[in-house]
Amino acid sequence: MRSAQFESRETAVRWTAGKVAAARARRPLPTTALARAALTAVSGDVELHAAATLMLLVGLRPGEVQRLRILDWTPGVEPRLTIRSDRRERTIRIAPSAASALDEHLEGENAELGEPLLLGLEYHWFVHRLFRDAMQQAGLDVDVLDLRRAAMAAVLEDGTPMQHIEAYFGIAKSPGRKDLVPVREGYDEGIAAVLEAEFAS
Repeated sequence: MRSAQFESRETAVRWTAGKVAAARARRPLPTTALARAALTAVSGDVELHAAATLMLLVGLRPGEVQRLRILDWTPGVEPRLTIRSDRRERTIRIAPSAASALDEHLEGENAELGEPLLLGLEYHWFVHRLFRDAMQQAGLDVDVLDLRRAAMAAVLEDGTPMQHIEAYFGIAKSPGRKDLVPVREGYDEGIAAVLEAEFAS
């Protein structure tokens, strides 16, 4: 009896997850104005604003934001982030406004290199919940995952080569891909400039 209940519960969970994923896929992309408004709506919370900026102006996934550590951030004239996952690691140039949001968040902090970059958001669901609440208060229909989708759409519309998009956003290549076009050096600077111009300038 218990195994039957478990199986039906597992099926229900999978079915619900599939419906949620499908609903997100059907959501219209937020306009540039709406994405900017979402960023403005969280500007009063320095940490949440930094997280939202990383998702919109760098195109990070919420889980990638949560996993960032102090040692992953390289500030300066050419600000970079190292994004780590189980499968791969990438270090990319980021938009100046994203760098500024991180600098503002970390101002006066004396954190150890291994500590979370966004200490108050170390649990994955915090970003989702806090962002959702902020959007509801602002009367904006923007989901946390819409920010990454908007970033990727802006770069695609700019005509950026698919190999560069895959490298910057950490997208796994499809098994059937036969192309051998290399990712040229400095590709990330161009993408960072596109995102800055689209959502921050």
